Amino acid sequence: MSSKNDRIRRPKTPTGFFNLKLIEFFEQIQSLFPEERDIQMALEALEGAAAINPKLVLDLFYENVYKEAHEFIQNEKEEEIIALARVKINTQFNEVSPALSLFDKKWDLLDDPTRETIWKWLKVLCVLCDKARKD
Repeated sequence: MSSKNDRIRRPKTPTGFFNLKLIEFFEQIQSLFPEERDIQMALEALEGAAAINPKLVLDLFYENVYKEAHEFIQNEKEEEIIALARVKINTQFNEVSPALSLFDKKWDLLDDPTRETIWKWLKVLCVLCDKARKD
């Protein structure tokens, strides 16, 4: 019998692969800000949700990030992402919100290489989200 972690870490579908990369992104963010309990709790919630209902995680990302922000992400529009993050955090808190709060609370503290890495992660996640939703 496979464990929850094995199912998450060895995806067999585009949705599973998307979830794996989203969890890895949250792990990276959590390692940058280990003092941020919200990020750790979100990571745990995403891992649990991905094991129980993988499509739920994909849908959360699609509804709360991709639909409104994928163009901002593709064009690295910091101000627009920060403004959207503030609105989302104040009106629709969910498992993805701690990542969005990164833009609101921590973006100014990050050096350029870290910001570039975050943009790359988000761009990849948007591509994977799009692919998984078409599958």
